[in-house]
Amino acid sequence: MPNASNAILDPFAPMSLSDALMVAMCGLLVVFLVLMVIAMMITIISKVIGLFEGKKPAAAVAAASAAAPAPVQEDDEEIIAVITAAVAAEMGTAPDQTRLTSVIRY
Repeated sequence: MPNASNAILDPFAPMSLSDALMVAMCGLLVVFLVLMVIAMMITIISKVIGLFEGKKPAAAVAAASAAAPAPVQEDDEEIIAVITAAVAAEMGTAPDQTRLTSVIRY
């Protein structure tokens, strides 16, 4: 192990090869131990959150994503008209030649 008193008194003094390797190994050990602790913490936290949220059955998720889109409401007609006009302007065509088939909101 490197002599701490020499390192404190003269920090720029050269170390022997064995001292340098010992310091490098200690540094690598500390880094990988901390990474393992972080990985274990992430795993534990994700399992705890999964317990609190509860899991939806896969069939329910698939059925919800495959559901038909909701019918267009009167308030949405103006938004659809604006989106259609913007798409037509970008494409360089007339709005009556552009057909908007679906609008997905996130």
